[in-house]
Amino acid sequence: MKLLTKNHMSQRRLIEILRVIEGAGIPVGARAISDILCSRGYDLGERAVRYNLKILDELGFTRKKGYSGRVITSLGSRELSDALIDDRIGFVNTRIEEYMYKSNFDPCSGQGQVIANTSIVDKADAEEVLDMLGRAFDQGYTISRRALILDEGDAISTLKVPAGSLGLVTVCSITMDGILMKKGIAVLTSFAGLAKIKEKQPIEFTDLIAYAGSSLDPVKVFMGRKVTSVANAIRLGSGRVLANVREIPVAAAGHALELLEASRSAGFGGLIKVGGPAEPILGCPVAAGKIGIAFYAGVNGTVAAEEMGARMKTLPISMLVDYSRMTDLDRP
Repeated sequence: MKLLTKNHMSQRRLIEILRVIEGAGIPVGARAISDILCSRGYDLGERAVRYNLKILDELGFTRKKGYSGRVITSLGSRELSDALIDDRIGFVNTRIEEYMYKSNFDPCSGQGQVIANTSIVDKADAEEVLDMLGRAFDQGYTISRRALILDEGDAISTLKVPAGSLGLVTVCSITMDGILMKKGIAVLTSFAGLAKIKEKQPIEFTDLIAYAGSSLDPVKVFMGRKVTSVANAIRLGSGRVLANVREIPVAAAGHALELLEASRSAGFGGLIKVGGPAEPILGCPVAAGKIGIAFYAGVNGTVAAEEMGARMKTLPISMLVDYSRMTDLDRP
């Protein structure tokens, strides 16, 4: 297989682009490919897609069709059919680990880069969205009140804000995993799920997806299914919100609790529970020799706004941002 001459990450990107082109059934351009890849959990900008398309053209797997875009060739179809079924298995965990490694937020100093979610919001709905973000934090259902707001035409990393929109960058709960990792604590992001809320208290996970072996971000899967009721949890005290669980060694429990307290002092919230050795959290299993730590997902505020009809698109775990660039949202 020709793609095996490429390194593994490059091979994965090329295969995913081939899958997008084949699935489209019509000629497709770089921008459309980039948008589809982002929705599948791949942070690959239009420029990077164009570079990879040139490689696929040279390999004979794709060809240009006028100005309409690329189509897959018969050779490309055979290559795709030969690709390993598990090509993307474990990709999400790998991506999370890369972000954890690159983040460097220090809860004691309050400085450094945090892992962030990004949203594109219709300007007409911006006030409602920002209000909901603040309310979600007040109820404890998200990680931080801080956000970075970008105007139309502004850009950061791979995000460029289109006309008539605002860009919204919020703190992702995986930042907590990065904090633990940077302080020498081995951490495994194990599950994401829907947490049932009753009388403002978490009762149990009603659905769980393991990060290990997943080809899609579980949080993104739940968002796509539209099975949350975060707005109800915020307004009425009952609903289903997004949350995730990470596991750390029992021996690191004391150190972890100190870091969590320092993070709270730095303005971080969203902690649900720190379990005991091998103790399930809200019904989520925890391995022997480990303790589980559950946090509400950082996207709960934006998910609640979307439930209320706000026109927006949110991508979890999408970039790193300097925490000092983010500011506290005004309280409702």
